[in-house]
Parts: sequence; C-alpha cells; structure tokens
Amino acid sequence: MLAVVATLFIALSSFFSVRKKAIVNVNEKPALSSYAINLVSVSQGGSNFVWTWTLTNPNPGNGNNGTLQDVSHWDMPLSTAAEAALLSAEYSVDGVNWTSSSLTIERDPSIKLCTGVDVLKFDLGTSGSTPTYYRVTLNADFSTNQFAQSWIKTGGGQEGCNAYFFAGIGSKRG
Repeated sequence: MLAVVATLFIALSSFFSVRKKAIVNVNEKPALSSYAINLVSVSQGGSNFVWTWTLTNPNPGNGNNGTLQDVSHWDMPLSTAAEAALLSAEYSVDGVNWTSSSLTIERDPSIKLCTGVDVLKFDLGTSGSTPTYYRVTLNADFSTNQFAQSWIKTGGGQEGCNAYFFAGIGSKRG
C-alpha cells in the first residue's frame, strides 16, 4: 500500500512543477492541440488573495490541421465559498494594465449544452499566441485545486464543450 501511495505521489509531483516565486506558481507545458491555462501566482496583500492565470493558444489558426481558433471568452465555476469571497475579477492583454470584469455568476448560454453550473465569465479571449491574463481577488485564503474545470469558447464556433482542467481555486482554508 505504501508503495502505491509513494508511486502516486511521485507521478503527481512530476506532472506538476511548482516554483516558489509567489505562494503558488504552476507551469504546465500544453499538448500541441490544446490551449494552455497556467496559474501564474497566488499572492497575499493584507487579508486579500490575488489569483492570476494566463490563457495561451500555442498553435493559432482557423481550427483546421491541428491549429486552434482564438478564444472568445473563458468561463470559470466557483464554489459557494469562493463566490462569497470574490471581491474583483479582471483581465489584461499584458499583465500590467487591467480591466474590470463582471462579478456576475450565472449560466453562460454558449455552454448550456455542456454544463448546468453557474460560471464567472471573462469576456476577453486570446489573439494569436499572445497570452491573456486573468485574475480574481478573494477576501479569504483557498487551497489550489489542481483539477478545477473551466470552459473555453472559441470565436469561430468550434464544436464541442471545450472543457479544460487547470490549477484553480479549491477549498477555503481555516
């Protein structure tokens, strides 16, 4: 049993690379045919916690021959505790200049056939291979859920639900 647990730990450790630049910094290399959602940092400022991600299209194109269409928006479900702790949501094309995003948590009609959950919708997608930055500020500390689910909507109507797992907001601490 101990050998199985040790093997699982080693496998998961090699799957995720964690750096100590901030509280958490997870970088994963995407498969060529998938978008990359990376948790850049979780930082604490006073009693607030700022989570920052990038969304990147590693192979931009029209969706044919292994290319990926630009993303039109990104949807992230939040737990009830994270919704209650949500202070702000923002997006940026450069990680410096931020634009406020709606804090409305509701169903996104563009993914209604994929899920029945409410989501925080970021209305900025990608352009080419340039990363787009997203961040949320919470007034409580949360763990990282390495297998949080989100949905990506492409601008060209790519078929399918485009569900993606990423390092997202987990359970409330304390």
